[in-house]
This record gives sequence, C-alpha cells and structure tokens, in this order.
Amino acid sequence: MTTDASGRGPEIEKQTHPAVILAVIGVGTFLSAMANSTVSLALPSISAELHVQLSSVSWIMLSYLLTTAVLLMPAGRAGDLWTHRTTYLVGFLIFFVGSLGTGLADALWLLVAGRIVQGIGGSLLLAAGPALLTTSFPAAKRGQALGMVSTATYVGLTLGPPLGGWLIALGGWRWVFFLNLPISLFLMVLGWRFLPRLRLDRKRPFDLAGTAALLFGLPFALLALVEGDKWGWTSPWIVGSGLLGLAVLTVFVLIERRHTTPVLDFSLFKSRIFSGAVLSALGNYISLFIPLILLPFCLTEGLGGSTATAGMLLMAQPAMMALSATPAGWFSDRIGTRPLAMGGLLVLSVGLLGLSTIGAGTPHWAAAVWMGVVGLGTGVFVSPNSSALMGSAPRDRQGVASGVMALARTLGMTIGIALATAIFEAAGGTTGHPWNEADFLAQRHAFWVAAAVSFASVIVAGWGNRKKA
Repeated sequence: MTTDASGRGPEIEKQTHPAVILAVIGVGTFLSAMANSTVSLALPSISAELHVQLSSVSWIMLSYLLTTAVLLMPAGRAGDLWTHRTTYLVGFLIFFVGSLGTGLADALWLLVAGRIVQGIGGSLLLAAGPALLTTSFPAAKRGQALGMVSTATYVGLTLGPPLGGWLIALGGWRWVFFLNLPISLFLMVLGWRFLPRLRLDRKRPFDLAGTAALLFGLPFALLALVEGDKWGWTSPWIVGSGLLGLAVLTVFVLIERRHTTPVLDFSLFKSRIFSGAVLSALGNYISLFIPLILLPFCLTEGLGGSTATAGMLLMAQPAMMALSATPAGWFSDRIGTRPLAMGGLLVLSVGLLGLSTIGAGTPHWAAAVWMGVVGLGTGVFVSPNSSALMGSAPRDRQGVASGVMALARTLGMTIGIALATAIFEAAGGTTGHPWNEADFLAQRHAFWVAAAVSFASVIVAGWGNRKKA
C-alpha cells in the first residue's frame, strides 16, 4: 500500500480490523506498564543491597528515561518510514535483552547499562503504539481508543506495585526485571501475528544528520539538568556539558528546518493545539513523578510500612487513572478536550497539595487517598490531551507526533525525578534510615513545587486547547 494523492501517508490494510489492533496495543501496554511499575518499588531494596543513596540509585530510573528521551524522535520517524509494526516488534526484542542483563547485574553500573538497553527498546515501543492507533481509527473515535489504551496502561500500573512487592518479598528485586522476559516474548508473538503489514514509499530519506545531532546534543543537555544539583551548577563539568548540549541542539534545529523529511518537524508547533498539548503534558508528568520517586521511601522508611504494604498503597493512583481514562476519552470526543484537560490538571494540583500534608503521624490510608486524587486528575487529563495532540498532526506525521508526545512524557518524568531528588536533598532530606521531621519537611517542599507546576499547566492547557480537536 502506498501514499495516496493527498499525501496522507500509508493506510492500514483493509483486512486488519481496528479493534484487533486496539486489542494488541492494549495488551502490550497493560503488560509493559505492569512490569515497569515495579521498578520504583525495588529502589529501596537495591539501595540497601548495594549501599548507595537516593541520588545514585535514582539513576536506575533516570538511565531508562534519558535513553528513551534521546531516541524517541528518531524512533517515531523510523516508524513513519519503515512501518510502526517493525519498530514495535524490534522494540520488544531489545527490551527483552535489556531486562535479562538488568536482572543478572551485580553492580550499580551494570544495572544502569541494562536499563539503557531497555530504554532503547522502550523508545521504539512508545513511538509506535499511538501511531498505530491513530492511523487505524477515525477522528470521531480517536479519543475513545486512546482512552481505552490509557486504561489498559493504568490497570497494569495498578497491578504492578502489589505484584512487585510480592516478587521482591519472595525472590528479591531481580525478579522485577525477570518478569519482563516472558511478557516480551508473548507480545512479540502477538504483534507478529496480528499487527498490520504496510507497504510504504521508501524513497523518503531518513534524516541521518539531524538524528546524529540529536543523539549527541540531548544527552549532554539532560546530564547537566539531572546532575546540576549534585555536582554544583557552577561546576566546569555541568557548565561545559550544558553549553555543549545547547550548542549541538541549536545545530539540530538548523538542520531540521532545512531537511525535507526531518526527525522533528517544527511546523507541527505552529498549531497552538499541538504546542499547548505538548507543554501541558510535560508539566503533568513533572508533577506526577515527584511523588512517585519519593513515596516508596516515605511509606517504608517514614511511615514504617513493608514493601508489600507500600505496593498496595501505591495502587490507588493508577487505579483511579484506570477508572477515569476511558470515560475522559469518550467525553472528549463529544465536548472537546479543553475542559477535561484543564479540570484534570486542577484535580492533580489538589492531590499534590494533599500529599504535602503527610507527616510522621499520618495514617497509611490518607496517603492512599491523596494518591487516588492525583491519579484521578492525571487520568482525566491524559486521554483528551493525547487526542488533541495526535489529532492536530497530519496523517503522514503521526509517528513524529507520537514521538513528540512520548518525549514530553519522558522528559517530564526525567525532570520530575531530578527535581524530586534535588529538592529533597537540598532541603536536608536523606534516605536509608527511619525518617525524622526534617525528612518529611524536605518531601513537603518537593510536593509544593509539584503542585505549582501542575497549576501552571492548567493555564497552558487552557491556552492551547481553545477549540475541539
């Protein structure tokens, strides 16, 4: 199948029913989310076994997110040129290899290396999934389809923490990574059997120069952002890394503006809907990941719960996301994306302020309630915002749009983790011992920042989503 006269790009084969594609992508996101959601719960156990502090063990999360962030745009463009089915299947194969290496690692650097390999596979998966959906469903059903996949993601995130707590208690933290092995194999078989094969126009060149500039510049810029607080913002390493990253990224922008098939099509950002959706998604994930990195330590070291108990309590957030995502997508197809995106972010802000009240005497159920409010806000926000973003991009740029959406999410997660660590430690908080009042106060400062970012994102969402997308 080739590009049509309108230039809309390749179309899904007629015999592949959209519901089948939705089922395959939904199962994939459910199982992947379930496996990945156990990693943060394993951090206290890894920290204790390897005798490293939060600032070091957080690289187990950051290495995956940074790798994914760097590769998302090339992965999205590769899907547009070489089929999203191919990138989806190769992504799971690479993810399998990384999971095996991470589970076998016996040192922090080996764990980080395995997570980098996982991130390479994850970038392909994150770029391919939404593009497969948005090229399969009409605009009138796009929000509902994305909402259903979001629900599958959040159900996986709900089941992941208790499963992870059980695995860690039974066999240790390594089984959090070994869990990915049968899941990846199963999904490779499922995708090979059911995802559509496309016949693409391969005459369009891949942007090698832009890809090289992005792969070289973005890691240096992100390294300065993540390690600035630890190494010192005036450190020659941080200043040099930041300036080098910005210089190469400037070259990247110049290349992209001249290339006929760029990795990142900056013309997409001329749409206020697209730009607003990207920026509000970035703010949402910054706000969400500040508590997600700190609460496992708070619940175990601060409130005295077991790892299994912490896993059960953390279920509240993805459970509420799962309950709200599909209805939010359905309503966005009928009333537009703006009120739901703004309302969801406002609810998220309230939940984060509630989490900031946690102290030494806070009952476990209160933390779960506030995490439920956080999950409700994010669940209401994500599907309408994703629908607005993907719907504002041309059909032959769906891979690029999907990559931008995933990049905003991944950068938000990365910045959120970096901010949580920096604010917590700068305010005098430490981990690896029963928390005292100073540790709870340091966490409170981090949650206040998260709430402020979320509230600012409400304004951005209102600016961008001025009309039904």
